[in-house]
Amino acid sequence: MKDDEPDQLEAWLISLLKSISDDISTEYSPNNPPVSFDRTFLLDSTIYLRVLEAYATASYIPGAPQRAEYWINHSIRHYEHARALFESKYRTDFTGVIQSNQTELSAAAAIVHGLKPNVESYNAVIECWANSKDNISVVRSRTWLSRLEDSSTTPQPNARSYDLYLQSVSRGIGKDAKLHLERAQQAERLLQYRLSADAPNDIRPTTESFNFVLRAYTRCRSERAVAGKVMTLVREMEKIQKEAALSKGSNGDDWKMNVTPNTKTYTMAMDAWIIKAGIKSAEWRSEQLARNNMLKQKGLQSETDNASAKEDGTKELEFAKSILQYISALQHVGQADVRASVVGYNTLLSGMARLSNELRPDMPQKAEQLLNEMIDLSEDSNTVPDVTSYNAVIKAWGRAKKLNSAARTQYWLRKMINENRPRASGYDDQQATRIAQPDATTYNLVMDAFLMQVDPDAARVQDLLLEMKASDSVSPNTESYSKVIRAWLKDELLNQSVVQGSSVERAWANLNELMSLEAQGDVGPAPELFTSILKTAARSEGRGENLLAVAQESFWAKRNRSRFNIDQMDYVFLLEVGMKVLADKERDEFMVDLIRQCSKDGLVSRRLVRESVRGPLHEEWPEEERERIVQLLFGEELNFPTSWYRNVHKHDRPTAKDLLMHA
Repeated sequence: MKDDEPDQLEAWLISLLKSISDDISTEYSPNNPPVSFDRTFLLDSTIYLRVLEAYATASYIPGAPQRAEYWINHSIRHYEHARALFESKYRTDFTGVIQSNQTELSAAAAIVHGLKPNVESYNAVIECWANSKDNISVVRSRTWLSRLEDSSTTPQPNARSYDLYLQSVSRGIGKDAKLHLERAQQAERLLQYRLSADAPNDIRPTTESFNFVLRAYTRCRSERAVAGKVMTLVREMEKIQKEAALSKGSNGDDWKMNVTPNTKTYTMAMDAWIIKAGIKSAEWRSEQLARNNMLKQKGLQSETDNASAKEDGTKELEFAKSILQYISALQHVGQADVRASVVGYNTLLSGMARLSNELRPDMPQKAEQLLNEMIDLSEDSNTVPDVTSYNAVIKAWGRAKKLNSAARTQYWLRKMINENRPRASGYDDQQATRIAQPDATTYNLVMDAFLMQVDPDAARVQDLLLEMKASDSVSPNTESYSKVIRAWLKDELLNQSVVQGSSVERAWANLNELMSLEAQGDVGPAPELFTSILKTAARSEGRGENLLAVAQESFWAKRNRSRFNIDQMDYVFLLEVGMKVLADKERDEFMVDLIRQCSKDGLVSRRLVRESVRGPLHEEWPEEERERIVQLLFGEELNFPTSWYRNVHKHDRPTAKDLLMHA
């Protein structure tokens, strides 16, 4: 029964409770749990604990934390019901009775005490929430920890109670950067309390306690101060480790023996420096590009400001690298809990990829050098490069935007495909390789490299998608299709297609295929893809009917076939396409129908009105034609019913003045 699913254990528990109710001639209900003070009554809180622990390890089950809360509340009610019956029957306060089997009174008290949920029952509920991805998980885990801390009728929390809560805090659920920082600071305050002289020894922190706080800080990806915070905590751990070694557990400090920086500790310290390096690098790049743009406007040659180069994140990247070297040094001297691992190397590689840009062309080579170092050390299974390692190198090349960037990403992709040979019959160890197979992310990063070229190669991006579809080991995802669509749209705007509009047609063909695949549940389009096709069709130099056909197909597909709603800009771009492609009566009918449908949807915007009275792209209506169009589309009253713009933001709603704006 130990490995049974939670629902099976629930059924067993309910069956047991009903059976015991029958034995003592009562009717079972959650509000009337069975209680008997007969010595044969063997029910206690451990039956509830088994169900709670099953849910604690079943985060894959929807609603697992809520079910755990239901059963611990059931357990609490069972205990309170038993206590009330005890005090009613024996006319005495339960808390003052010595629990032994020498008298009927003490035996009955032992039964009541056995039904009281222990700290592990509460911990199981906290663990359920700690493993949950629900946005309220931190709040709920804090609620149950507080019940242990604040109530005189519950057991006191232990070290695991606090660690489980810290686990919940450190998961970084959601995208609220400010909330992530607040929770990291809250986690640190809790850790400091556990380190204080006032804290009882049974809640003293362990290595994992510190690591959860470190993880909470590394979730704050936009905070420069993270590196300093993390290093302070790491040094605190090393200080405690040193004190433990000197005292050898004397003076009541034996808990310090459980605080030892490990591989995870130092890897998160590396990550903290990478965060700061990335922030500084992005700021430095923005400053350099702005400076170069200013020089260009003045007719001067752009150059890198060497005086500010120290602020490009290189120093912080070197700090991360020195920690990786320190990890290797500790491993060589026999530090049991610290080993160089692929995660550590990947952390450094990710930093190199993050710092790589068109102003830092050296980063891809440094990333390659580190990857080759990992390959040379591959006899140690802890440092064998995985797909994340290769992807970081490919990403570094793509971000560098060098003339050979796309070719280098292609080189590494082919290396992963062609040299990945598992050990098989007839091959010796030298013929087997441990190069990771590419995944969807690998292909997507190579697509990015071709997309970011000065002359994006849309056909090559399309070929990569076809290659993924033909592969037995990797399948394209939504991002793969999105990149192909973007590549063709970019191709259209750069006028690289032989027939104007043909690249938009190819983009639509890929989006249409993506929509067809959505029914299978694995992939699906994003709303901006539809709008991007409409926008590109409007901005294209082409004026062929194929552009209008694609724009209309994309518009109506979003409206009728997708799960997304049409927005005001979809109408604007479709209008622009129709105005430049059609003429005379056909154009009039198209515009009248579009405005009529748009008004029904409540999406008539200021931009739509202005574009309709201005005229097609690169030309404007003559004054007489403009007046005719205004009359045709909007009548003589020069105002708009509120129903026409009911779904438009107040700042984008049309007024009569917009009908007069034709320049």
